[in-house]
Amino acid sequence: MKLFVILLLSVSCSMTKKAPVAWEFSKDIKNPESIYFDKESGYAFIANIDGAGDGKDQRGHISLVSKDGKMLNSMWITGLNAPKGMRSHKGILYVTDIDKVHAIDIKSAKVKSSYIVRYAKFLNDIAITKSGTVYVSDTLTSKIHKILKGKVTTFVAGKKYESPNGLLVHDNKLYVAAWGLTTDWSTKKLGRLYSISLKNRRIRYVSKAPLGNLDGLEIKDDGNFLVSDWVAGKIYEITPKGKTTTIFSGKKGLADIGLIHSSGKILIPYMLDNKIISL
Repeated sequence: MKLFVILLLSVSCSMTKKAPVAWEFSKDIKNPESIYFDKESGYAFIANIDGAGDGKDQRGHISLVSKDGKMLNSMWITGLNAPKGMRSHKGILYVTDIDKVHAIDIKSAKVKSSYIVRYAKFLNDIAITKSGTVYVSDTLTSKIHKILKGKVTTFVAGKKYESPNGLLVHDNKLYVAAWGLTTDWSTKKLGRLYSISLKNRRIRYVSKAPLGNLDGLEIKDDGNFLVSDWVAGKIYEITPKGKTTTIFSGKKGLADIGLIHSSGKILIPYMLDNKIISL
């Protein structure tokens, strides 16, 4: 069993300070790639890869955690391969899994359906519109796919999308936190935060200069973006005009972050350390 520790951290300006341990579990947290808080159900979900990020070994699982940090079921959904990004819509939790997207009914804890994305290599994050259209990033092919009414199509593809990772829908735009163009995770040029118009696919760069190997993406109530950098182990706060501030400096493996809007708490998965922290 691996030790799952959630530490409460307080932030003052750009500095972080550790507080006493608040929650502690020994419950099968293994290579957590993402954590997502679902406002509707009041649950947080942890996607555990438990192995290689592209390994089809059925070891991947989803853990269920309460809003106050109590582990409810560490093996809530099992039998997945390498689950990563998650978002919910009308009681359904959508989860990427290498070349599939699973739709899980939260109330019954059952996989309702799975969508195969042909030729996908590394499906990563998910964003969902208010009407239920699902967008999925495939980082290693530099594509973003769309799922609408059960049909999977490619929304955009090409080197200019810089190997998209984190996704977020806001104001009729798809915001993208890019890793930096890659086919093997090495990068000659770091990725940026940008948006794609859902009407005409026009790109607007929020980050004008290369920023990092970007992963998780959330938006605060004030309109500023929160972006994690997997390699540098940092979290950036970025204004809509592109002003960037480092609000947290950790270590390598800081993956797909979650956000509880009611409290402003940021949930951080450390993929290499089998640990979640919050700040």
